[in-house]
This record gives sequence, structure tokens and C-alpha cells, in this order.
Amino acid sequence: MDSFMDKIAGRFANSADVIKANSEAEAKKLEEYKQRAEELEKAVSDMRRLSFKCVETNEATTQLVQGAIEKIEEMRGNEGGLDSEELSKIVTDLNDLKASVEASFKAAEDEAHKENVRVYRNVQASLIEELKQQSEAIAIQHLHIEKKIKGIKPCAIIGIVFSGITMAMMIALSILYYLKIGF
Repeated sequence: MDSFMDKIAGRFANSADVIKANSEAEAKKLEEYKQRAEELEKAVSDMRRLSFKCVETNEATTQLVQGAIEKIEEMRGNEGGLDSEELSKIVTDLNDLKASVEASFKAAEDEAHKENVRVYRNVQASLIEELKQQSEAIAIQHLHIEKKIKGIKPCAIIGIVFSGITMAMMIALSILYYLKIGF
């Protein structure tokens, strides 16, 4: 009877070890996912910072071009030695340069936005996939543990029944023994 109970205790200990090892593996994997998510969040924040930097640079360039245009207009008004055709050409070139810079900054901003959206969707898809895999792994482990418990449950019931019968027999024998002796 002791060896039977030892086997049952051994099975519970083995399943506890398996559950503990699985829990540790899941915790380690979850930590890796958290670290990966933090890295992706850092990349997204870097992209945002660069996008803001592009906007600031665009504003500064626009202000410089606008200042140059104003100075040229001021020189045109003062007739500072340049003829009207040269000033008109410079103003036209500066306006073209301004439009070109604004268009390139707009394109860079759009590209940064597209990249941010792509990274966000990749992170989201990655997290969904990882959660799906974890859920499936937990479900498989749950089924495995249920099967083990279903196998152990009848053995435990039989053990309890036998111990109850043994206890009843011991009580009956004790009563008979005391009746024979005459206490």
C-alpha cells in the first residue's frame, strides 16, 4: 500500500515539476516579448523624434528663405545696385527653392508617417500572434494536465476506498479484540 501511495505522490511531484518548468519557460518567453515590445516602442519614439526634427528643420528653412526674399524685396525697393531683372530671377529661384524644400519635407514627413504606421501594425500583428501562440500552448498544457488528473483521480478514489475499508477492518478487529479480552 505504501508503494502505491509513493507512486501517486511521485506522479503529483512530477506533474508539479512539469507545471513549474512550463511556468518558468512561459515567464522567460513573456519577458523576451516585453523586451522586444520595448525595443519596438523605442524605435517608434525615435521615429517620432526624427519626424519632429524634420518639421523643425522645414520651418527653419522656410523662415530663412522667407527672410532672404524679404531682404531681396527690400534691396529692390532701395535699388541697391542690382537691376530689376537680376532681382526678379533671384526671387523666382528662391521661391522655386522654397517650394522644392517644402515638397521634399512633405515627402519625408509622409514617408516617416508611413513607416510609423508600418511599425505600429507590425508590432500589433506580432503581439497578436504571440498571444495566440501562448494561448494555444496554455490550452495544450491544460489538456495534458487534465488527462493526468483524470488518470490519477480513479487511483486516488480506489486508495481512499481501500484505506476506508482497512480502517473499518481495523476498528472491527479492535472491537473483537477488546470483546475477547473483556475490557
